[in-house]
Amino acid sequence: MTGTLIQPTAIKDILTGILLCMLIIAVMYIVPLIGIVAWMFLPLPVLFYRLKTGRNGSGIIMVVSLAVLIVFTRNFAFNTLYFGSLLMTGFFLGEFIEKHLSIEKIMLYTGVAVLGSCVAVLLIYSLTHPQGIEQIISNYISRYQALSSGLFSESAQLYPEMKVDRQMLEKASSLFVIIFPGIFINSYLTMVWLNILLIKKILLKKGIIIKSIENLNQWKAPDYLVFGVIALSLLIFLPVDVLKYIAVNCLIILMFVYFFQGIAVVSFFFQKKSVPFALRSFFYILIAIQPFFMFLVIGFGLFDTWINFRKLDTAT
Repeated sequence: MTGTLIQPTAIKDILTGILLCMLIIAVMYIVPLIGIVAWMFLPLPVLFYRLKTGRNGSGIIMVVSLAVLIVFTRNFAFNTLYFGSLLMTGFFLGEFIEKHLSIEKIMLYTGVAVLGSCVAVLLIYSLTHPQGIEQIISNYISRYQALSSGLFSESAQLYPEMKVDRQMLEKASSLFVIIFPGIFINSYLTMVWLNILLIKKILLKKGIIIKSIENLNQWKAPDYLVFGVIALSLLIFLPVDVLKYIAVNCLIILMFVYFFQGIAVVSFFFQKKSVPFALRSFFYILIAIQPFFMFLVIGFGLFDTWINFRKLDTAT
């Protein structure tokens, strides 16, 4: 799991990794409905073969998969950023898991490394493109708003009986643009967390245990984050719009961190009480689709900071 040289026996693994990546990408293109979920699994082949074949092997899988995609779609900018960031996520996850870092550092360093790589690509792209980064971002926001406006108009024409409040929907669209950074980061954290859980199960079946990603149901957010929640909650009421938007997005992210802690609390008691898999799955689905249960889990995570539901510090 630690070698960086490509051995002859690794060629088959590299080809398999490329095939799996291309298969997932093909599903995302051909079946958009399934593709909504499939993108979360794209980092997994790169992650698995990073741990199995080493740095060079997974690098080849990542580069070749992206190159093949660009050749077939002829869309360099979008594919490099979107699919490239997903493939890099698997690569960097493997890098930091192999270093046996804590789960917080694995997720944080992976996000920072992928973000840094994407910013570097954007800078290079902007230097070779007549438009600057600000103009490119503004164009994407304008396209989103135009698309949303067109969608609202079409819905009102097709379904007049629904009495679509165009003004209300446009306000909702504008609100989504404001909180999009927080939602995007949370979806990315979910993807990273999911891939860590999957690789943990895959490695466990092969008899490989990595202590840094074991016992995730005992994970607890740092205590000082509570002060961040309090401070951000106060900033929301300030009359300065920029600070308010930043505070809202940061608060959304922190709430999602406590959602992870709440899920860890729920998982801990499921394991402790030996709850059957079917019943666990039912409750997890309920949490995912019912906002009430989701906020309840966030509450468990937040109050676990003081109440310590799992009694982790007294566990033997």
